[in-house]
Amino acid sequence: MRVFNKMVMTIHLICLALGCLVGIANAFAGFISWGDAVKRIFQPLDEANPYIVSLALLFIFIICIFLLILEFYRRRINAANISSSKTGFAMITLDTIAEQIKASVTKLEGLESIKVKVTPKLGGVIINMLVRLEEDQDIPAKMQEAVKQVAEVSSKKLGIKVLKNNLTIVGLTPKKLIGSVNVRPGVVKP
Repeated sequence: MRVFNKMVMTIHLICLALGCLVGIANAFAGFISWGDAVKRIFQPLDEANPYIVSLALLFIFIICIFLLILEFYRRRINAANISSSKTGFAMITLDTIAEQIKASVTKLEGLESIKVKVTPKLGGVIINMLVRLEEDQDIPAKMQEAVKQVAEVSSKKLGIKVLKNNLTIVGLTPKKLIGSVNVRPGVVKP
């Protein structure tokens, strides 16, 4: 039924838009005498100004084009299907997925400034992460650890299917010091 409604609405809007264009062209070219056509139907007392009629038809044309754009515009999906739900249809928002992944990856040592973006696709989601690492880290091992953590959280805790998991290292930060002041041996501060 939805496809039928979309087709009928589209045909009506296209006909109305084309009628407006013909009316605007006719207001200045004078192919059809609208006054005579309207007099036969409604018997008006006076003729309409062609500029006002053209402006009204232009306004209706713009509304038709706007409605056609809205008819075919696909809204962005803000939720993903939970694949582990066997008895019904369950969804989880993309923000919740990103927060859960960020919370689990933040617990890993050596990772800082984590940004997570989740993109829904037909069969699951694509997870893109931007991460800063501390210096003196084994980068491939740390990346594998983070990707494994994301896969675990998304499949076990959230129940969503991950199609692709992208991790990008955006920079290295200096290693955190144990104390708040870096003290070199043999140097006495006044």
